[in-house]
Amino acid sequence: MKQAEHLKLSGQLPSPRGVALAILELSRRENATLAEIARVVQTDPALSGRLIKLANAASHIARPVVSVQEAVVRQGMLTVRQLALGFSLLDQYRDGACHEFDYQTYWSHSLLMALTMQALGQRVRIAAADELFVCGLLAQVGRLALATAYPESYGMVLAAHRADPSHSLASLERTKLETDHCELGHVMMSDWGLPRVFADPLAHYEESDHPGYPHDSRSQSLLLMLRLAHRLADLGLAESGERPRLAGEWITLAAELDLPPDAAGPFIDEVVVAWNEWGKLLRIPVTHLPSFSEIRHEASPAPSIRAPLRIIVADGNAFTRRKTMAMLVEDSGHVVYPADNGNAALALAMEVLPHVIVSTFTLPHLDGTELCQALRTTDEGRRIHILLMDDSQDEDLLTRAYEAGADGYIPLTITAKGLHTRLRAAQRLVQLQDAWEKDRAQLRQIAAELAVANRRLANAALTDLLTGLPNRRAAMDHLQQTWSAAIRSCRPLAVLAIDVDHFKRINDSYGHSAGDIVLREVANMLRAAARREDAVCRIGGEEFLVICPNANLESARLTAERLRLAIASKPVMIGTAEQRITVSVGVAEREVDMTEPDVLINTADRALYEAKAEGRNRVSLGQYVCPVDPSPASVQVT
Repeated sequence: MKQAEHLKLSGQLPSPRGVALAILELSRRENATLAEIARVVQTDPALSGRLIKLANAASHIARPVVSVQEAVVRQGMLTVRQLALGFSLLDQYRDGACHEFDYQTYWSHSLLMALTMQALGQRVRIAAADELFVCGLLAQVGRLALATAYPESYGMVLAAHRADPSHSLASLERTKLETDHCELGHVMMSDWGLPRVFADPLAHYEESDHPGYPHDSRSQSLLLMLRLAHRLADLGLAESGERPRLAGEWITLAAELDLPPDAAGPFIDEVVVAWNEWGKLLRIPVTHLPSFSEIRHEASPAPSIRAPLRIIVADGNAFTRRKTMAMLVEDSGHVVYPADNGNAALALAMEVLPHVIVSTFTLPHLDGTELCQALRTTDEGRRIHILLMDDSQDEDLLTRAYEAGADGYIPLTITAKGLHTRLRAAQRLVQLQDAWEKDRAQLRQIAAELAVANRRLANAALTDLLTGLPNRRAAMDHLQQTWSAAIRSCRPLAVLAIDVDHFKRINDSYGHSAGDIVLREVANMLRAAARREDAVCRIGGEEFLVICPNANLESARLTAERLRLAIASKPVMIGTAEQRITVSVGVAEREVDMTEPDVLINTADRALYEAKAEGRNRVSLGQYVCPVDPSPASVQVT
């Protein structure tokens, strides 16, 4: 640890710059606010876009995040700081002086780890998905640090590891550099303020002999998630021949996090789609992987009509068993496994998943028909082509064999040519099954891509293109949800109807492009001055709506005054001239007698008209008038 601490003090390690450094320093102030953080983030368009995309990817809320302020609020100061730091390092260290260190591959691996951690976090809810994204992105930052601080020496370490992978990279690092990337990464992340609950598992997840943490603890779950994320990143960058083995290991490890094997394929396919999207956004090269189903079958491609098969020969007679096996391997590449009884054949079938089983009717423990019945009760067993052998021509025996699920019958005296002919049907079946698996994998890939496209369309349909605020449709949806929540919780709800004063005069005097500038500026000022939980929307023209949950009439009035003063105090540049912009605001609170959200909006609209009639640039409070019920009791007959 001494060497790692020395490096930290020496200033040789990777560190954030620019906007990320400003965010890091600002967040260390006790009185720092999210609004200040958002203003700093807005000065970096690339960082702004990445934070908004990440907030939307991790959100389960119907209304998408459309502003930097909202993304900052949703992710929190600590997470935004760590994300800004990670993205800053990515932009600064796309290459470097260590020639043996592949910077592009490093970032591609880290990005896939980050997205895997984020996706796992949505299944195993032990931390916010954005925090887990940071963990994955920075998990291997110690390697980047060593490549930066010791470019030549670390290059020698990497070359030695490639020449002899039997020694772990960390042990070679400690021998040559007196520290390793895990220890150094822990020191750096602790210095950057990453919570200890994340930093400790990050320091130990690569140690295969680490005793782990208490079962079902948060640290143990994080340790398993990091190992899974690292394995999936290895799989994403592996050669095609290595992928099936890595995929199998991943499924086994995923079971410890209660991720069932049948969910592994869709999970990995979705993460890979996100990896390709983020790779384009961050300009990081990624591998275009086949579907998970295709990866599992890369080691044994779909056979042609005469392709090799895995075959089990089950026969209690050693002489006839060896004779049948000899005929099967003659002039073929078939892989043949022997079994001398029914139980052994059943266990072997579950282990090697054969394409074909050739069994005699008479077997010790389980006979041929009982073996057939046992296999047909499993999903994998139903895929096996089963041939039963016997010299008897007893029709009852044959009927029992086919009723048990056998695919064919062959005599014990069959020749090698006849036996290979019987296997043609099994080869065609295997070919059809593999083709079907490929079709299913392609359909899953298409479905995943379609889901991504639909999410983009949904976001676009709910966003005002000019200001980036939620549009009228999104505003009504959000108000309906907030209305229902207010009724259930018996909490207050208010809305502000806002209109830009003399907006037509601005358009007529300066043109519609100037009007667009004014609307964008007003939208930005409303976002910055609104409360954290308020939803600012543009509902048409120069009209805005602010939805204020947990706000009574008086607190909503104070919010409206703050918004009005914020806009009036900041002139807007139109061309070379400054123009003072003002707004009128109508405020209304949900009353018990109000039956639907439209009534609340209409009350705020009437108050807005009053504010304009009274001279504009002011706030007016709406008074709800309950409609008179024309019941029969109130009707007089004359």
